Amino acid sequence: MHHDLVLVNPPITLEERYGSFASVGSLAPPLGLCYLASSARKHGYTVQIIDAPALKLDLARTLAGITRAGAEVIGITASTVSLNRALELAKAVRRAGIKEPLIIGGPHVSSLPRETLQECPEFDLGVISEGEYTICDILSALKSGGSLRDIPGIAHRDGTEIMLSPRRDNIADLDALPFPAWDLLPDLAKHYKPSPHSYRRLPSSSLMSSRGCNGTCTFCARPFMGEKYRAHSAEYTVAMVDHLVKVYGIKDIMFYDDNFLLDKKRVIAICEALLKKDYVISWSCLGRPEITSVELFGLIRRAGCWQIAYGVESGDQRILDTIKKRVTLERLSEVIRKTNEAGIHSRGYLMIGCPGETAESIEKTTRFTRESGLKDFHVTFCTPMPGAELFDTAQQYGSFERDWKKLGFWDPVFIPRGMTREQLIEAHRRMYRKFYLRPRTFFRYVAKLLFTNPRGIVDTAKAGFYVAKYALGGYIRKRLT
Repeated sequence: MHHDLVLVNPPITLEERYGSFASVGSLAPPLGLCYLASSARKHGYTVQIIDAPALKLDLARTLAGITRAGAEVIGITASTVSLNRALELAKAVRRAGIKEPLIIGGPHVSSLPRETLQECPEFDLGVISEGEYTICDILSALKSGGSLRDIPGIAHRDGTEIMLSPRRDNIADLDALPFPAWDLLPDLAKHYKPSPHSYRRLPSSSLMSSRGCNGTCTFCARPFMGEKYRAHSAEYTVAMVDHLVKVYGIKDIMFYDDNFLLDKKRVIAICEALLKKDYVISWSCLGRPEITSVELFGLIRRAGCWQIAYGVESGDQRILDTIKKRVTLERLSEVIRKTNEAGIHSRGYLMIGCPGETAESIEKTTRFTRESGLKDFHVTFCTPMPGAELFDTAQQYGSFERDWKKLGFWDPVFIPRGMTREQLIEAHRRMYRKFYLRPRTFFRYVAKLLFTNPRGIVDTAKAGFYVAKYALGGYIRKRLT
C-alpha cells in the first residue's frame, strides 16, 4: 500500500543501547513517532510506522519494510546513541535507489542540526525539537512543490549550504494534538519490554503527559522539550489512560514527564478522576525532589501510584552544586523518607563521574544510596549529551570522548580530572554491590517474585542475575588473589 509518510525507529539492540545492563533496559513505544503519525493523519496524510527494535528487525528487513511502504517521504528518528544506526539505514535507503526525501528527527539533530546534516549527507532535512506541526508543513510543501525555507523549525539543504529556518515556538496547547497513534505499532503488550523495576503489573506501557523543564542541571539537554512547562489537561491525560486500558488492556503506566508532580491542581484532578474509574490502574512517575509536593503523597498513593523515581544524581552537596541541581541533601532525604512513609516505593537516579568527582565524593554517594532509605536505585555514568551545558564545558573538567554510539550513559566517556576510566567502572560496580547485595534488598526482590506473573518472574530473575554478575565483575577474582 502506498503511504504519504513512513516513520522509522532504526534498528538498534538493547545491548548497543544499554551495554552490560541490556537485561534491565526498557523497550518503550516510540511516543514521539506516534504523535507525529497522529498529527499527520489528522491533516489527511496516510502514515506507516516501522519500529525496528520492537519487531527485532535488522538493517535489511527494515529497508525491506521501507521499500514496501512506498512512501513519498521517509522520516527516521535518532537519539545520540542510535545516530550511527540511523545513518546506516539512510545509506542503505539511498543504495537501494530510493530517491524520496529523507528526514531525520529526534533529540540529536535538534541539538546539533547543522553538524548532523554535515555528518549525514543522505538526509535532506532535519526537524528540530517538536515536530507535530512541522512534519505537516513539510508534507504540504513537498506535495505542492512549495518552498521549505519558510517552514520554521527545520534544517535543510540549499545547494551545498545547510540552512536553519527560524525557530518554531513550542506547542502551547498540547490538548490540540490527537492521541498518539498506538494502533500503528505492533501489539503494545507483546512487543514492548518495560524495565523490571519500572512496572507493578503487566502489561505495562508509558505516557508523556507534559513537556518542558525549567531546571538548570548542566547534564540535561533541556532545549529539546523546551524550558517552559506545558501539560495536557487532567481530562486529556485520564482519557489517554482510559484508551490504553480499554483498547490495549494496559494495567500499569509509567509517566515519563520530567515534571509530572509540578502542577498540584492537575495532579489532584488526575487522581480524583482515576479513583472514580471502574478499573484499577497502577502507575509510577518521575519527580524532581526540590519541587515535589509531599502533601499529595496520600492521594496519589490511593489513586494507584506505587513508585516515584527521583533525580538524586549525587550524595555530595559540592557535586550537586557544581551540576546546578538546585537541591540539598537534606531535602532529598526528607522527600525519600516521606515517599516511603506514604507507602510509595522510592527510587533514585544517580550518576558517577560528574565534574569535580573524586573517590571521596563517590563514597559519599554510595553511602547516601544505602542510608537515605531508597528502595531502589539506578546509577549511570555522567555523560555530556548534545544540547546540555556540560557538552560544551566538559573539557574544562576532564577528558571527553565524543563518540555518538557510546553516549548511552553506560560507558564512561567523560573522565573527571584526577580520575581514571578504571576507577569509575570499579566504583560503579561497587555501588551496585553495596546496594543490591544487602540481605534486605535481596529478600525484597525475592518477595516481589512471589507476587508477579510468570513473565515478571523471568524478567526480574534474569535482571538480578546480570546485575549481580556485573557488580561482582573482577571482585571475586581480586578476593581470591
